[in-house]
Amino acid sequence: MDGDQPKKQRFKRYPVGFFHIDIAEVRTAEGKLFPFVAIDRTSKFAVAQLVDKADRKTA
Repeated sequence: MDGDQPKKQRFKRYPVGFFHIDIAEVRTAEGKLFPFVAIDRTSKFAVAQLVDKADRKTA
């Protein structure tokens, strides 16, 4: 089994306008920041932004 590669699979197809958002927490010496990353599933275009608060308004 050593060296075996898993079988490659295609990504699921999504309708235009469907995007995925990830949120995380990063701790720094100055405090916490929250990176928001949004990925358009159709075009694979990604946008990332660091914010001070991870609340509904920011999302």
